[in-house]
Amino acid sequence: MNIRNFSIIAHIDAGKSTLADRLLEITGTVSSRLMKEQLLDSNPIERERGITIKLAPVTMKYQDYTLNLIDTPGHVDFNYEVERALQACEAAILLVDATKGVQAQTIANLRLAKKQKLTIIPVINKIDSPLADISASSKQLEVLLGSDYIEPTLISAKTGKNIEELLEKVIKLCPPASIKDDKLKALVFNSIYHPHLGAIAFVRLFQGSIVKNTPLKFLSSNIKFSPVEFGTFTPKRTPQTSLSSGMVGYIVTGFKDIRLIKVGDTITLNQSESVQALPGYREIKPNVYQDIFPTDNSRYHDLLDALEKLKLNDSSLTTEPTSSLVLGQGVKVGFLGLLHAEVVSERLEREFAVSVIGIAPTVEYKAVLKTGETISFSSPSSFPDPGQIKETLEPFATVQVITPEEYLGAVIKLCQNIRGQLLEMTYIDKLVQLSYSIPLIEVITSLHDQLKSVSSGFASLDYQLSGWQPAKLVKLSVLLNHDEFEPFSLVCVEEQAQERAKKLVRKLKEAIPRQQFEIPIQVAWGGKIIARETVKAFRKDVTAKLYGGDATRRKKLLEKQKKGKKRMKQFGSVQLPQSAFLATIK
Repeated sequence: MNIRNFSIIAHIDAGKSTLADRLLEITGTVSSRLMKEQLLDSNPIERERGITIKLAPVTMKYQDYTLNLIDTPGHVDFNYEVERALQACEAAILLVDATKGVQAQTIANLRLAKKQKLTIIPVINKIDSPLADISASSKQLEVLLGSDYIEPTLISAKTGKNIEELLEKVIKLCPPASIKDDKLKALVFNSIYHPHLGAIAFVRLFQGSIVKNTPLKFLSSNIKFSPVEFGTFTPKRTPQTSLSSGMVGYIVTGFKDIRLIKVGDTITLNQSESVQALPGYREIKPNVYQDIFPTDNSRYHDLLDALEKLKLNDSSLTTEPTSSLVLGQGVKVGFLGLLHAEVVSERLEREFAVSVIGIAPTVEYKAVLKTGETISFSSPSSFPDPGQIKETLEPFATVQVITPEEYLGAVIKLCQNIRGQLLEMTYIDKLVQLSYSIPLIEVITSLHDQLKSVSSGFASLDYQLSGWQPAKLVKLSVLLNHDEFEPFSLVCVEEQAQERAKKLVRKLKEAIPRQQFEIPIQVAWGGKIIARETVKAFRKDVTAKLYGGDATRRKKLLEKQKKGKKRMKQFGSVQLPQSAFLATIK
């Protein structure tokens, strides 16, 4: 069989999904009647945001060839999806937006593809745009690819220009999948959960074949099963009578627990004893943690059920019960990044009608205690007693920033302001690539939005965790109406404590609406108040019903109002809108 397995990799918004649409159209995989934009992006949120979140495989027939395409995400939060997709391929189309040139995820994804020793097929998209700079994009690719550089194919995924030429190039340059009739080895590169069929494994067969009634097993866990169904993606699941070496497809396991399928595991024949496992994947760990609570406390169990269902199709999500004196029972959720957190919150509301309040996202910190024990914590409420701490550590990331030369000064200043240390600076034609070591919390909460702001949207970033470094961490506690309000508390480095405290009380003052009593907003550190703002009370005109100028009566009413407000301030509860919680996140 003439099989070509390839992926499309690029920075976000480079036109991957549009290119996938054109490939499906030109190969006749999907009829023009059924064709729609972003066909492989099955989730409504993917369509609305114009981004790919989950990898999506599809089998296409073109001339005498079987082309297996795996569309991948382009956002830094979903790098693990790209890594998994590339394991099943022999080549990658490196797609560059002609209006923006090489960007951070272009380089990050290229690095992943080279690590897998894939053939790189450079392609420049959006050549029909009046903002296209094809010459600059070509030069950048030449610098980036070095000795692997070949003339890029110039396309417009939007109009379909030169797409057939690209298909011919894929057939010519992508190494054919090797056909090995040895003992079955199928790599699991993804899994999903179907409410009726159960757990479904996405597989690439590297050797051997699967036919009906073939007893199979997962090599790492030795879990045995008989496939309920198997087949290929066209792009819908299409059952086949067999899957053979080189093919990409799916296997319906029948498992009701998706956790029995480990992404990166090898599927082989039940009776096989001496089969070596295929190289798997690294374990994915969350980068960001956020405590979320149902807006209606009675729906806590609905929230738990909804998260469990989301985890069936998102192995990177982690959950752990938590609680707050103020917000009640909730869940600490581990995410890959802030976009991942946004998408999950949106899905909870849309798909499960569970509205949630999320407190400020944080990262995992470490504390070395005087006893010698090292503990991890990811929320201010778990911050150890300062008297017991010998040293605290925070996670750092190696950040790659790509920026046009004219914004270099502003980008360097931004990175310095968020405690960044410059590691390396290189030029890619008229673009500058900066490598920085930056605390992970700064990367997640500050860098992305501020980078877009100082570079007018032209700079881009990618990051990888690089390890732990000592830092003087402190806990800032927020008091509303003199009572500690744990959800607004935060952890920061000592040198930023004063600035962060002032910024936080200002934001909360703007977000908390005026009420019938005065609300003091305070931030405490080590038992001392270091910042304060006050939300003034509404003043109801209690003298409006007086018709005359009776000063004594007026004074009596005002005095009564003052006593009432004092009592309200002592016993009244502060009403907080969702915007107050959002203020602590931004």
